[in-house]
Amino acid sequence: MGRIFVIDDENAIRRLCYDAFTKEGHEVVTLPNGEQALKMLASHKPDLVLMDIRMPGEEGLSLLRRFPNEKGKRVPVTIFSGYVTQEIEKQAYEAGAIDVIPKGIEMGALRERVRKLLEARHRLFDEPKKESNKEKILIVDDEENICSLLKYFFEKKGYPTITAHNGEEAIALVEKERPSMILLDVMMPGMDGILTLRKIREIDPKVGVVMATGSQDELIAKEASALGSYAYVLKPFDLKYLELVVLTRLVIAS
Repeated sequence: MGRIFVIDDENAIRRLCYDAFTKEGHEVVTLPNGEQALKMLASHKPDLVLMDIRMPGEEGLSLLRRFPNEKGKRVPVTIFSGYVTQEIEKQAYEAGAIDVIPKGIEMGALRERVRKLLEARHRLFDEPKKESNKEKILIVDDEENICSLLKYFFEKKGYPTITAHNGEEAIALVEKERPSMILLDVMMPGMDGILTLRKIREIDPKVGVVMATGSQDELIAKEASALGSYAYVLKPFDLKYLELVVLTRLVIAS
């Protein structure tokens, strides 16, 4: 069990999170703004912080940069917001967030996500490539050049990487290789990414999946999230952002 700070100016969100996480046995501290949280850090260090972005006073990403960043004092902060875009998500990771969760997430999925984050909190600020360098990544994309680029990129980071060019190949590799993380394209000939994800979940309900697409589609993003996709990233890839998303998820899932 852990100590969770919930920072949000909406009373309903604080109450919802308090009820949900205390029932799981966690100690929950609810706060209406980040300034109060910063003051409490010295005497009540949390195991996890769930923080909104849009609040009166200092906004969440600016506040995030003020959290302790020294070794041994860093706090796992997760952005929990109804205003999540890929650019905001990118900025959040660069500012030190360990995860970004949309407020539309189903409560059971939120509890599971928080459980995984708490379990991984002692590993989150280690070098992921040193700890997880045996974890295998599967890249699924019908474009050969994307598969080649990402395979080269992640193998340079120390991760064994395999590729598939369609959903059928991906499913066969999941059964045979049991990857720890999958980067899965949405739009592919034949079996699309959502259908592929459904079949992957039948084989391995826990494998980490990040969806990739060339165009934003909220309905597809919600469906992917409901099927347990960790994130939904847009092409063309920002490789630094992609690295933060994929490698952080590998640490959490390991």
